[in-house]
Amino acid sequence: MNSGTTPVDVSQVITAELWLRRLAELSRRRGLAIGAMLGAARRDLDLLLASAALHLPAGDGVGEREASEQLRQFLATTGAMLDTDHAELRRWLVDLGFVERSDRGSDYRRGALPSWLRDAAEQLQAAQLAEAVERSRAEHERERQARKQDWLARAAAAIEVKEERAAEDDAGRLHAADPDAIFMAMALDQAHNGWAMGEVPVGAVIVRDGQVLATGFNQPIANHDPTAHAEIQAMRAAAALLGNYRLSGCTLYVTLEPCAMCAGAIQHARIARLVYGASDPKTGACGSVVDLFAEARLNHHTVVNAGVLADRCGRLLSDFFAERRALRRAGALPIDAWDDDGDQA
Repeated sequence: MNSGTTPVDVSQVITAELWLRRLAELSRRRGLAIGAMLGAARRDLDLLLASAALHLPAGDGVGEREASEQLRQFLATTGAMLDTDHAELRRWLVDLGFVERSDRGSDYRRGALPSWLRDAAEQLQAAQLAEAVERSRAEHERERQARKQDWLARAAAAIEVKEERAAEDDAGRLHAADPDAIFMAMALDQAHNGWAMGEVPVGAVIVRDGQVLATGFNQPIANHDPTAHAEIQAMRAAAALLGNYRLSGCTLYVTLEPCAMCAGAIQHARIARLVYGASDPKTGACGSVVDLFAEARLNHHTVVNAGVLADRCGRLLSDFFAERRALRRAGALPIDAWDDDGDQA
């Protein structure tokens, strides 16, 4: 199936081929409510209910348990776009005449379908409907992945240009007398890795005695892990390298002010010093929203140094969000892409 295909006109009697084609188009939607389709979308609703009815026999009826199982199967495959369960679907089918129920309510059979669907229904079986929907969804997934890869390729190309310009701007400042700037530049490099993967560009580096122990960048989307912020990724790697959950004597460099979660982890790890770039007015836990490092009652106090390469760190985030908004307006952003509500996760 092709997403650019002209939608099927179901205002007249349709063929089995057009039935399958329209069903494939509808399969790309999600959360369709039966009650909401009773108005302008009634023809599409009839098509979906008729598709469900094809899962039941037209002659001898079946018991309620078997009817329910068939409708569950429909909702798990062909009818996955419907926001309902088998019991509600069964009630709608009976109420609208697509399914007949015996007087005792124990047997169910296919009812009289709308006249514009009857001829096509005689040529179709439930397996054909499921196959058409499966093909459409597979094609849709391929298109989605292609859009995503295209977006990532363009994002990576944009990063390379911006990184070169930023490196030229800061070349004069990154020298041996300013180790914080050097290590923050490394954290920025990690942040670019995040951008290339479609993550919010935040990077981190952990250093001890002038040696880099570990790096990390934001990966909650790729890892399906809400805790996978850059700081956490770097601390996990450093702890594994040292064989110790305590990171005493280490300095953590991160391009964005840590959130409360990361601030807590930094203190639990006994990080000696924290250096960050841009402030985070929405979730920052080093003074922007709260200041967990200034809490006197805590038994460990990490030294905090803020604002190292702050302009460059902040510009990276601003450029990222600006590009995302532009891509969204152009319709070039994958439908499952991150929504920029302003925090780093």
